[in-house]
Amino acid sequence: MTRSSRFSICLLVCMSVSTAVSSALAELTADHVAILANRNSPDSLAVARHYAERRGIPAERILQLDLPIHETMSRNAYEERLVGPVRAVVEAKGLAPTISVLITTYGVPLRIDAPRPNESERRWVKDAAERQRFARGYLAQIPEWAARVAPAPSSEDPSSPPSKPKTLEGDGLLLEQVNHAISAAIGRLKQAESREARGTIQQWNQQLARIMIQAGGTAALVRNIESGDLQTKTNVLKLREQVLSAQTAIRSLTEVPSDTNRKQAYQLTDRVFGLEGILRLATAETDTYNYKDGDASLDSELSLLWWDRGQYPVAGRFPNPLFYGNGSIGDSSSRVPVIMVSRLDAPTPQLAMNLVERAIETEQRGLTGNAYIDSRGIQPDGTVGYGYYDQGLRDLADLLRTRSTYPVVLEDTERRFSQRGDAPEVAIYAGWYKLRSYEDAFTFNPGAIGYHIASGEAVSIHDPTEAGWCKNALERGITVTLGPTGEPYVDAFPLPNEFFALLLTGRYALAEAYALTTRYVSWRMVLFGDPLYNPWRRRGIVDETETVVKRLRGRTGAIPIAPFTLPFDDPLKSRKELKRQRETALHQAQLFFDQSTRPSKKQTR
Repeated sequence: MTRSSRFSICLLVCMSVSTAVSSALAELTADHVAILANRNSPDSLAVARHYAERRGIPAERILQLDLPIHETMSRNAYEERLVGPVRAVVEAKGLAPTISVLITTYGVPLRIDAPRPNESERRWVKDAAERQRFARGYLAQIPEWAARVAPAPSSEDPSSPPSKPKTLEGDGLLLEQVNHAISAAIGRLKQAESREARGTIQQWNQQLARIMIQAGGTAALVRNIESGDLQTKTNVLKLREQVLSAQTAIRSLTEVPSDTNRKQAYQLTDRVFGLEGILRLATAETDTYNYKDGDASLDSELSLLWWDRGQYPVAGRFPNPLFYGNGSIGDSSSRVPVIMVSRLDAPTPQLAMNLVERAIETEQRGLTGNAYIDSRGIQPDGTVGYGYYDQGLRDLADLLRTRSTYPVVLEDTERRFSQRGDAPEVAIYAGWYKLRSYEDAFTFNPGAIGYHIASGEAVSIHDPTEAGWCKNALERGITVTLGPTGEPYVDAFPLPNEFFALLLTGRYALAEAYALTTRYVSWRMVLFGDPLYNPWRRRGIVDETETVVKRLRGRTGAIPIAPFTLPFDDPLKSRKELKRQRETALHQAQLFFDQSTRPSKKQTR
């Protein structure tokens, strides 16, 4: 899903030369941090105070909140008992411009439940379900209708029905069958032109055009028109412009939902994208207003502390404005600040405090030990999937072998580090899984950083029976790890070679490397560890000449800008400006709807 809500790494060009120079040398420090503690948990307060003392953070930056003591809290409780109070305190203390990092501590809930639909949303879901049923019913008939266009002579084999794609099911399969049937009809019609009368061909053309418009609207015609002569090319260009304008209008109407806006959005969708568009819009609405995948880790949601709920979709996951790959767009929505979040949490309060102790000790002495990389021999296939991440693991192994003195053990088969003693003295680990079944193969040196690419590895940190990676690795002494509170999908994880490459430069603290390489927020990922931890500070072993770091460059030609150096815009003004721009876009969408549905002079005669 493409959203115009990304930070522009190009914002650096808007800063003065002196600011740019100082930013390059600046470091994330305690001055950029505030700590969240649950005042209903003495252990939470103890961890917060310990961190503040060890990192020199003033006591006024410990924000004591009235939170539940369970690992999960409701969305309403999150907004009322956490977001509102944190905003109020930070603004009252004048800290908003300086706070780039929030730390959640032991005793602060780990997860947020999905919201419950309100009365209007329940009504819209019911309406969308009916539209889905209608669209599916008619789309299912289109292959039969298309088969009547230029039917093959009895001496010829009819077009074979599409075989069921292994990767498609449900609506995806239905739409594939529709598109196949229309493509087959186009092919038959071309063959028939040499043997059929002109009048018959014209009738079939008109019949096929009606089918295409019904199935896919004007957009389907644009896709299938062969623009030979100049007049046809001109008309196709005009139609494409109309399709793009309608797409923009539909997006603006659906981003500000109301009974009227929904009605207009569906009318435009029917005209421009046909039954296929209706089905897709109704499905999106059903997911949105049922809040499918609307749960999140509290920390990931907290990244959007300054964003109002209507300014981003709660259902599903939201592109991280700080992700280095989102650095080419700089619209108004990107001006709303985004916070880096890390968690000081573990099965016990003492283990949570130990995360800080080991981080500080390692910064002083250096991170020693071995690097263990567990790839699976999967080759990339052009998608950001398993092969892409498997290659990222191998690239990390190559980077460490060529640029560091760490002994590197690469396991590039389906075998895992699974037996006791397989991975002693771990400094760095990244690899695949045995799903939610921690295998006690690792001993972690102080300062060790490692994560498991697997689903649900941070479902719980405090349940004694939890078998996932995060709880058990933290229990056994890892200093930094990360994982999801539910199914995240593989591309939610930082790509290992990118995440570690930024750390290995010594320029970025833990929270920055994570924020710059994580694709989504308002999602299920959690980072455990001291956000200021920087084991390679002033002893970096990777520089910007390295290939993997070059790929992280923004448009400025430099490696990613430290997020805390980005210009800070007042959250209230930013939200008001974003609201104003959305209202302007909605007004333009409504004007477009009025113009496109107004009867022409020819129609009114």
